[in-house]
Amino acid sequence: MRYDTKIEKVVIGRGPRAIEFQIEVIADFNRAIDDMFAELQARGEQDLLVDLCPYFGTVWDSARALSALLVAEPGAAIAGKSFLEIGCGLAIPSMTLLKLGARKVTATDLHPDVPEFLERNFSANNLSGHPAFFYRALDWRARSAEVLAGRPEWILASDVLYDQGQAEAVAGFLADAFAAGATRAMITDPGRPYLQDFVSACDRFGLKSTVEIFRTDPDDSRRDCFMLRLAQED
Repeated sequence: MRYDTKIEKVVIGRGPRAIEFQIEVIADFNRAIDDMFAELQARGEQDLLVDLCPYFGTVWDSARALSALLVAEPGAAIAGKSFLEIGCGLAIPSMTLLKLGARKVTATDLHPDVPEFLERNFSANNLSGHPAFFYRALDWRARSAEVLAGRPEWILASDVLYDQGQAEAVAGFLADAFAAGATRAMITDPGRPYLQDFVSACDRFGLKSTVEIFRTDPDDSRRDCFMLRLAQED
């Protein structure tokens, strides 16, 4: 599907460490969803809307929050480390990591239109062909062992708990990631209804979590995000 797009300036972090990106996004997100539904309905495939809905095409507050948290991490926590971002969408956290000197960054998503957007945005931000970056198609509900074979040290996700089934699926994938050698996970969420289900699922999988509030916009508390740090229980 083709989308009307626009360029959005995205500033991550504050002060001298702030990083600025020029990001191509879907110009009218709600219209794009309506157009996608109409196209699928005409094909008799409306059941595919959940997987093909263009959620990827906007810069969500949770992605901004996760990226800002990465900028605030000590440099030694990022440089030389390997990261896996699931449900990356426009991959702002992954782009941020590349700017911060991560050793390896693998971004993953299920939507077939994500690679094309990433190609254009990486080119626009002088990241095209970056030797530390890799993209893989991934449905975390399948809990693919292939993407974990590279033994990423950090697992990252923003706003991936958008329907009820994702809570258990994401927690299960994280449990597999820790079993494969991951040591840290960071999840940001705007407070969707399934956040507590996710925390409970993590507990069942033997993952301990700490939850904090992150203020994405200092002037608007409605844009606050929950930040979860997860580790494997001893």
